[in-house]
Amino acid sequence: MILVTGGTGLIGAHLLLYLSRKGIKTKAIYRDEASIAKTQNLFKASSVSPGELMDLITWVKADVTDITSLEPAFKDVTHVYHTAAVVSFNPKDRELMKAVNVEGTANMVNLALDNGIEKFIHVSSIAALGSYDNPITEETHWNWKEAHSDYAVSKYLSEMEVWRAGQEGLPMVILNPSVVIGAHFWHKGIGMMIERINKGLKYYPPGGNGFVDVWDIVKAMTQLMGGDITNESFIISPYDIRYKQLLDSMAHFLGKKAPYKPLNKSVAYMLYLSSRFYAMINPKAEPLSKELMLETFFQFPHYSSEKLVKALDFSFIPFEASMQNLITQYKKIH
Repeated sequence: MILVTGGTGLIGAHLLLYLSRKGIKTKAIYRDEASIAKTQNLFKASSVSPGELMDLITWVKADVTDITSLEPAFKDVTHVYHTAAVVSFNPKDRELMKAVNVEGTANMVNLALDNGIEKFIHVSSIAALGSYDNPITEETHWNWKEAHSDYAVSKYLSEMEVWRAGQEGLPMVILNPSVVIGAHFWHKGIGMMIERINKGLKYYPPGGNGFVDVWDIVKAMTQLMGGDITNESFIISPYDIRYKQLLDSMAHFLGKKAPYKPLNKSVAYMLYLSSRFYAMINPKAEPLSKELMLETFFQFPHYSSEKLVKALDFSFIPFEASMQNLITQYKKIH
């Protein structure tokens, strides 16, 4: 039996859909009934028989930060995909990320060791890598002297828990995806960018980043799970794309006007301050990240997926095809 954490998130939900299409029964962890609706919506949009596919999933109510609630989820499980994580650049989420990303991962690998799990796939992030090489590879090691976001620190420390478990005998693989391109989770990440373009966006950040299609992540995860590779990490980031190119592609497929003014740091700082003020008077609002607005948007790191390509003879979905599919899915419900 396969156990999936983060099954109500972007990567985990697509993984569950893939496995269900293959007729594979799985267990998936959830925290509340409302969160399962996100996965159900993906299944409904992607299948003519979503109910039958969902029936292959046994949902187990548990919290990765509560090892007592996790223990029953491991019954009869042989393989684990750990995709659960909190992704945030909001300072108020620092402790939450420490609890879920670090302590939660420690709980998962400890139970995996206790239950003799045959293989453990951990979804990390390019944020857990160093940034001083060009391109950045699996050998670009973390440097505490560099500035890191709270999210990056939590993902790095979560990897340390997985490597520790690997040394203790757990067959494990770590996957480091870049920014994920995937549909039906429109309230964050790429989805939020589409919303901004659809409503009209004037400015574009001058930097860039690595991007990867969610289906390529799922393909890599399942190939790594089914193969003999253990105690290795792999970057999965085929597209080094400037934000201007990304937003232009979105605008093209949406039939909207593309952003035309480069964002400078003065404007970025004003936007950051405005969002902070708005968050002060509206507790439900999440302020823009200072790191995101003043650093990330102005940098353009490059990543190498050569190790993954060689190990799995891997090929990627072309960037424009990925974007076209994303916008096609968006248009179906907007």
